[in-house]
Amino acid sequence: MATYDFVFEALGLKEACGTDKGGLSSMADLMGQATGGKVEVSLWDTPFPSLDVLHEACPAIPQSRDLTLGLEQGFLAIKDSLKVVVDPLTQPLSWALNDALWVMQSIPWWIMIPALALIAWGSVARSGWCG
Repeated sequence: MATYDFVFEALGLKEACGTDKGGLSSMADLMGQATGGKVEVSLWDTPFPSLDVLHEACPAIPQSRDLTLGLEQGFLAIKDSLKVVVDPLTQPLSWALNDALWVMQSIPWWIMIPALALIAWGSVARSGWCG
């Protein structure tokens, strides 16, 4: 019995969850098998209702690895068509970053660090964060 079984039973959704595939689905199940009894989880140790924990109570809820796999496959499917649109839009930013790196590397550190400190101080002073 999973931690959040009572939620699905109270809402009458247990039939919609399908059947459990069997096996050990949580650390509590493994400890219960090792001790030969059922391990009760205290209210203090109740896990956050993540997709994996809810999957233990209702197999119809996908696990987080299924969600991340779907997102990854979706991104890989549209990656090439996005490249045609996004690359020209971000090319000026790429040039600016390359030039900024060149400036940072060509100016001595004893000039660059005070200059960056003055820029940061000016930004904070203008925004009104300093009293």
